[in-house]
Amino acid sequence: MNGYVLTYHSHHVIGGDYARNDHIALAADLELIANLGCELVSLDTLVDAFFGTAKVPDHDDRRALVAITFDDGPIYDFEGFTHPQFGRQRGFLGIMRDFMSKHAEDRRHKLNATSFVIASPDARRVIEKTYDAAYTFVGLGAMTDEWWGPAIETGFISIANHSWDHLHPALPRVAHSRQARADFTQVLTLEDADAQIAEASKFIARRTNGRNAPYFAYPFGQYNAFLVQEYLPKNAERLGLRAAVTDEPKPITGRESRWCLPRYICGHHWKSASELRAILEAG
Repeated sequence: MNGYVLTYHSHHVIGGDYARNDHIALAADLELIANLGCELVSLDTLVDAFFGTAKVPDHDDRRALVAITFDDGPIYDFEGFTHPQFGRQRGFLGIMRDFMSKHAEDRRHKLNATSFVIASPDARRVIEKTYDAAYTFVGLGAMTDEWWGPAIETGFISIANHSWDHLHPALPRVAHSRQARADFTQVLTLEDADAQIAEASKFIARRTNGRNAPYFAYPFGQYNAFLVQEYLPKNAERLGLRAAVTDEPKPITGRESRWCLPRYICGHHWKSASELRAILEAG
């Protein structure tokens, strides 16, 4: 049995086709995953299956487990929006609800996506104003945190830690002792790690009334030995974390460090349904 973590960005809308629109891709991919006989599960269930003691209820070990994650935390994870060029976009939550309604009798699928959000309100405001239009669209107010609590209440979305400010290159100052930007491998000290990870965990916990999911996604998918081997495992209880994900495109087998779990990024590691099929069938 293999596990797969698949990642989507709801602000990746630069066209009206699969390769340029993660809303179109997500809807198509959920159907593909079901048709291939894989089981859609939460990140909690996947981590339990490979690194815990709990077995997946009614699971056939011949079937791959697939967990869905979202990155950066725009409100488009939760609700739809109208793109100025490409029109109305169904939100990720609506897409998941459509899928589960269609497959209501298939008890294999327990769909809950983990949305990794950026904590800093200041960073999110800057991101709204400086997004890369060649890859994303972020409308006014899209990076609010007002949707985090309501999203959790739906049962379809969990909210987790994607760092304090993503070391975003557009920020005038970042939470880093040497002002390193766009390179999370430069988080090499307890002070810098706490500023990016611990402070984000505290903020997200406050904004979700303690309902935040116990996972961390490395910004840019970048990690280092200090974070994987020292900081996260030694401080896991204090941080309220049980695993971290990268952007290394590999299946999960259970032999990995739980602080360095691989995952695939839509639009980067695959750009068509046929390419995703090849990834899932190769395992």
